[in-house]
Amino acid sequence: MQLSVSAQTLKQLKALNGYWSFSVGDDLEWRLPNHNFSDWDKIYVGRSWESQGYDGYNGYGWYKIKVDLPVGMSKNNLILKLDGIDDADEVYFNGELIGQSGTFPPNVETAFNQIRKYTIPAHLINSSVPNIIAVRVYDVYADGGIMGDVGIYQDVAESYFLLNLSGSWKFKTGKNNEYKDFSFNDNDWDELRVPQRWDDQGYEYLDGYAWYRKSFNWNNSSISGDVIFVLGRIDDKDIAYLNGQRIGSVDEMKRGPYDALKQDHRALRAYRVPKSMLKNGKNVLAVQVWDEGLDGGIYEGPVGIMSVTAFDNYFAEFEHKKGFWEFFYESIFE
Repeated sequence: MQLSVSAQTLKQLKALNGYWSFSVGDDLEWRLPNHNFSDWDKIYVGRSWESQGYDGYNGYGWYKIKVDLPVGMSKNNLILKLDGIDDADEVYFNGELIGQSGTFPPNVETAFNQIRKYTIPAHLINSSVPNIIAVRVYDVYADGGIMGDVGIYQDVAESYFLLNLSGSWKFKTGKNNEYKDFSFNDNDWDELRVPQRWDDQGYEYLDGYAWYRKSFNWNNSSISGDVIFVLGRIDDKDIAYLNGQRIGSVDEMKRGPYDALKQDHRALRAYRVPKSMLKNGKNVLAVQVWDEGLDGGIYEGPVGIMSVTAFDNYFAEFEHKKGFWEFFYESIFE
């Protein structure tokens, strides 16, 4: 299990530490926004539940809160960030699962040392009525619950994007090279959230090869030059294809202008693509990933398309200026 170090640059929009509604036990109906939790206990997020009247309790516990988001606030690329959950969790936003870390019984796997960063799909966000966040937690032993900071953030990369590509992607294990092809039928593939480790989405023991595919529409005629496909951080190696044509790999990228002196799994993927490779209308981005052990997949953003100028500015501001000790910390503790 890798210790989690946050490299993605986030801006806090709303802090959510404080008292949440809480109940021990487990019922998936509790995730629903119309579930009445007015009679639940109140405990403080940021401290263990053992320290708040549930001493010695191990098992399931649920946290819920109503959250108002301002009318007019951008709904794009919002991230719910949760620190210090012991041991495993599932997080629901207005009733829909947006992320999970660790695994629940019968095959329990802890994720207590991971920082959770779950993208909130824009279509789930309400501006006119409160949003309901529900967090299902399973504690194996000792302290349990949400013991760190919680908040809603926005990735600063959002203002640099021409097109945000985070969200639901198609996913399949294996090495079949036909998976890169534009016309390949991926209707029966699983759907995974990107960015997020595949280990937390049903593939906790997967090492080796797997493929991601994302279909998207493109009609940005105002861009005259090349664009940059930013594919976040990938554990461990990757080869990316646009409409069946190879656009880059981590090994090629790290020999180019965007080498940030990092290990493969910490390098921000950035592949320069001629605008002519993009079709008007539907396009398909395919990414072959190889994981050599532990965590795997496209696990951290930003993920999307930027102009060359926008990416150069983003890279200079948030990647290239990192100092020696930041690189040293990442190389030692990840």
